[in-house]
Amino acid sequence: MSAASVNDASEAGSLLRVFSSPSTLPHLLSLGAFSGFLYVAMKIDLFGSEIQGSIIFLSLSFSYFFAALISPSRIGKWIFTIRYGDDGVLNRNYWFGGFSRLLPIIAVAGTFWLISNLLFVEGQLSNARIFLALLFIGMSVFQGVSLAYGWVVYARKVQRSPRKSRIGGVFSFVRSLAAVIVFSPLVWWFGYGADNPSNASYTENTYWILFLIIIALIGVLLDRYTKSVRDRDGVDGVALDRAFFFIFITSCWHLLGAWRRSPIATEKSSGGMLLEEAVLMSISIILAVWSMSKRGEKGGWRIFQGQSAVFWGIGFGFIYAGSISSLTALSEGSLLTTTAIGHAITALVMMGILPICISWIGQPDVEKIGVVNRPQPAEEESVLKHLPGVGKLTQERTIIDDDEVELLD
Repeated sequence: MSAASVNDASEAGSLLRVFSSPSTLPHLLSLGAFSGFLYVAMKIDLFGSEIQGSIIFLSLSFSYFFAALISPSRIGKWIFTIRYGDDGVLNRNYWFGGFSRLLPIIAVAGTFWLISNLLFVEGQLSNARIFLALLFIGMSVFQGVSLAYGWVVYARKVQRSPRKSRIGGVFSFVRSLAAVIVFSPLVWWFGYGADNPSNASYTENTYWILFLIIIALIGVLLDRYTKSVRDRDGVDGVALDRAFFFIFITSCWHLLGAWRRSPIATEKSSGGMLLEEAVLMSISIILAVWSMSKRGEKGGWRIFQGQSAVFWGIGFGFIYAGSISSLTALSEGSLLTTTAIGHAITALVMMGILPICISWIGQPDVEKIGVVNRPQPAEEESVLKHLPGVGKLTQERTIIDDDEVELLD
């Protein structure tokens, strides 16, 4: 394992320790509590919260961004974080002190909310829902781009000398077959609830068999779609094939996420999907904050380090939850329908930009190839002697070296 990967792993581990620190645990719990309550309130329009809910989400997000900016200071740590002793979190003093740290957040968010209601009329405030709904679509697009680029970075690390890509024919069939083999157990687990498919209805069986057929056809179509980009000279086609396959599989995973959230499939797994969305949201937020933390560390910015990273993450979490709630309220649908739209957009974006992503991989690393293929000193001398004019030059240099030795004697 390289030093860079070890450093990345240690940074990711340190960030996870920061997120799991008891000093900010009440803030993380507030994200789940406030988001769940506001989603339900916007769904049933409790006390006009269908309009006000989006403003509250934005206000909470801005308040945590404010906390992230000042938390590196001594006063910021005193206001927003709770100190804990050896007795841990299972005591009344910790929870009293922890939730008291939420009061400054509520005060800042309340100020944002009050100013928004004073400056804008109700019709203008309702635009916040549209803004957050569009932001959800934008975040789904960004997720597709970031996931695809992640596999591009992987392909750049593993590329070696120029090799031909395996395109069309049996290679395309094998990739599609591999995708079907990978997703068949997932279809059995998520689609049939780990039950015997023979017990399912004809509609369910047709529905899930159709999904497997679709991903097989997508594999063939994407192979032809990226043929001109992968069939280039001077590139590592094997690395390109790996990036192609992993982006294809990841997009199929999101397609499965959208497929599972249709009315035909949600009857058996709706509860698990809600937990899955919470986990996916947490992972996405942690990865986004991790990227910001790494960039901030290189630039020497303390506002992206330590506990500040937690507040940035919570702020993004409120925006994400607000965007889902706003789109669900506008469409008058369900949470699963909204998340299905997000998964479908992410999958389509990854498939659409696949040729561009592969073109980003480009030429192999010349320095890396040079290190791998460089001949040993004895081999270099042997090669040089057989080059035209070089052998004579080497002999003359040897005579000069002998004369120099005699002069020194």
